[in-house]
Amino acid sequence: MTRRNVLLPPMLAATLAAMFAVAPAAPARAAGMLPGASAKEPYKVDAAKLDYFDKEQKLVYTGDVIAAQGATKVRASAMTIYLDKAAADSSQASVRRIELKGPVTVVQKDKTGTGDSGVYDRKENKWYLIGNVTLTEGTDVTRGDRLIYDLGSSRAMVEGGRSGRVQSVFTPRDSTKPAPKN
Repeated sequence: MTRRNVLLPPMLAATLAAMFAVAPAAPARAAGMLPGASAKEPYKVDAAKLDYFDKEQKLVYTGDVIAAQGATKVRASAMTIYLDKAAADSSQASVRRIELKGPVTVVQKDKTGTGDSGVYDRKENKWYLIGNVTLTEGTDVTRGDRLIYDLGSSRAMVEGGRSGRVQSVFTPRDSTKPAPKN
């Protein structure tokens, strides 16, 4: 299997940066848990069921999970939140990892990312969308097998699937019309 890494054009990289922006290495409550969200806004989760495992310090939401914070919404069939065990005894337990089982959809304003699964890893300071990844902004579309977004460097990388190829389509804007405001 050949795997080809593709660095994204500046326009798409900026789109991904906005979708997956979370402050790196911030105090436990400073950054939002969802990509592009602020910790000053409430974090809401709606699901059919929640199981909390005290010993493992994890929360498992199942059944059409919808998580929202600010302008960012995430939808998945299941979401597991792993808390930092070291902070478990404090009143401000922090998230160390989020795993999403799909299909997964991340929406922020006019930007949408989809994949079979998703992961946020605080230690690595990265967000991942995995399997059948599609990113859209307006009519622009990029497809691949895996998206890795490094929050520290603001670098996004899309990897191709079995073919090793990433596909992008960028639609020219009508130069007589003003560019859309984000």
